[in-house]
Amino acid sequence: MRLLFAALLSITSLFAISEKTDTMQADFVQTITDDKNSTITYRGDMLAKRPNMALWHYKEPVQKSVYITARNVTVIEPELEQVIIKKLNGSVDILAILGAAEHVGKNSYRAYYSGKEYLISIKDDKIDTISYTDAFDNRVSIVFDKQQINQKIEDSRFKATIPQDFDIISE
Repeated sequence: MRLLFAALLSITSLFAISEKTDTMQADFVQTITDDKNSTITYRGDMLAKRPNMALWHYKEPVQKSVYITARNVTVIEPELEQVIIKKLNGSVDILAILGAAEHVGKNSYRAYYSGKEYLISIKDDKIDTISYTDAFDNRVSIVFDKQQINQKIEDSRFKATIPQDFDIISE
């Protein structure tokens, strides 16, 4: 679960290269490879809104929804009938990360933030992929598809609705 939190916080932090991007919606494929070359691939869709809101709907191989705000990460896992709520110690500074991104190739950028290197590939003025090594030395790659930029997204979409009969775990 910590692996997922680290990956999601990092991806949410980098949802746009352009300072003109306020919202993003996309399908994604997230691949996480450990030091033994064991790989797990997740598929789903996501929403992100400046400055620090995101919603990741995982559809495969398991269903879960991950809500990220400046203060909390809330993971709703229907198959386990549980919710995990993790308080964040500080907000994710998207602008600082974007400000650190340097153009390193025709369609690629590199950013260093909080001790991590992020490689970002752009296609048609939108993020195509983000790659980095997470806090557990796993190689993470996110490929985005069917992106919609700057579409109106209501803040209420980022508020988790917790089913009454689910167990709640606070970390």
